Amino acid sequence: MREYRPRVDEEMRAVVGDDSSGLYAWMRYHLGWEDRDGVPTGRGPGKMLRSTALLLSAEACGGVVGHAIPAAAAIELLHNFSLVHDDIEDDSDTRRGQAALWTLVGLAQGINTGDGMFTLARVALHRLPDAGVDPAVAFAATRELDYACMRLIEGQYHDIAFETRSRVDREEYLAMVEGKTSALFAACAAMGALIAGAPAERVDALREWGRQIGLAFQAVDDLLGIWGDPAVTGKPVGDDVAVRKQTFPVIAALASGGAPQLEAAYRRNEDGEPVVAAPDIAALTAEIEASGARATTEALVREHRALADEALAASGLGDEARLPFEEYADLATAREA
Repeated sequence: MREYRPRVDEEMRAVVGDDSSGLYAWMRYHLGWEDRDGVPTGRGPGKMLRSTALLLSAEACGGVVGHAIPAAAAIELLHNFSLVHDDIEDDSDTRRGQAALWTLVGLAQGINTGDGMFTLARVALHRLPDAGVDPAVAFAATRELDYACMRLIEGQYHDIAFETRSRVDREEYLAMVEGKTSALFAACAAMGALIAGAPAERVDALREWGRQIGLAFQAVDDLLGIWGDPAVTGKPVGDDVAVRKQTFPVIAALASGGAPQLEAAYRRNEDGEPVVAAPDIAALTAEIEASGARATTEALVREHRALADEALAASGLGDEARLPFEEYADLATAREA
């Protein structure tokens, strides 16, 4: 990550540019490069896990990392477009410990800025041939990301739809996460392999590795959404419960039959509105943990991490080449933020 991040950051800055008008300044604010007054911060857009997965895959498959940098920048811009919109859709006031963009610029301009970042992700992909990638391979990588983006949007659709329901089952949740979170991780690993010229079997195996890592990653994120430290996550404690999101610990607790307060708090009327106006977050969090749902979620993380290891073994990469993937999986599934 120390090696890749500066190169991806430089490419993203080249695509976003330094136009001082509101639209591009707002993008730079969301990406952490500038504060609300346009003053450089020396920070960046999170840990950049997705672009790291792409470049790791490209390098492990024998490719030239520099050829894949535009695709890595595209991944990060696409991910951040989704976060701008996600904050609006979830009515979240903060992102990475600072005010969410829409709270500063309004809903309409927040949506517009997100749309702009989506478009710039496509612009970044157009730079692949200039970086030395065969146009046919660049097209294949672009197609991979386009399908993943549509899956992401489908997953977000289901996630929002769940908010009007009293119950969601495990299978529905996992199907939603395969789109909302997992599809982009899968695309990252596949795109890196594609750009490196890997055989189809290896591309497929690494895509599956990314899919499983994404499922485990989201389960960890769900744990953080309830028990994470606000100083680390940048979100209020118990934030997911406060807005009554159908995350995996909640789904598991409701399925256990041992969380009556939680069941009452998540019950919706025929209009999809909560029946209980202001639930006691601390009491609900304690009830979720007492039901065994935290342990069940931790088991889900381990399950998908093991399946990721199986997919990695099926890639045919040697032991030395697989080691960074295993270290990456440790980081992604044992996070504090």
